[in-house]
Amino acid sequence: MKKAFLLISSLLLCTPVFHKQQTGSHQKSLLAETRAYLDFDYDTWASYHVQSADEQLAWNNPDGTYGAQTGWSTISEGIKAWFKEAKKENIQLTTDHFTFVIQGDMAIVAYDSGHQNAAGKTTKVREFRTLLRSNGQWKILAVQAFIDYNSGK
Repeated sequence: MKKAFLLISSLLLCTPVFHKQQTGSHQKSLLAETRAYLDFDYDTWASYHVQSADEQLAWNNPDGTYGAQTGWSTISEGIKAWFKEAKKENIQLTTDHFTFVIQGDMAIVAYDSGHQNAAGKTTKVREFRTLLRSNGQWKILAVQAFIDYNSGK
């Protein structure tokens, strides 16, 4: 009986906690951050991030390579440069298949997004965010975005 109680207790302590109210606010923040990114709105985009030396960004490239940056100063300068050099498009964003794992002040969210361009072609993206609660607000600590470059052609 004691072993069964310990097993059940450890399973309960290790099981992710899902809260519908929390996932709704997480989802809205993630969508607002992505919309700010697509609109090249640096200040709004940055407001959703932790902005620490621990921040992480990773993505894949059309040629099969990947990029990664660590630390807010590097990431923010890279995004500022991207916003200056990239061509802004009118992208319609769709999202679905959200999965949330929330443990205390940290959450991991995975979801699919579609970026539809003016020509009506949609590029599929699998996205992951690690969120950290700081001063009562959920902020993004890490972003991984994996683009299916064969979609949307």
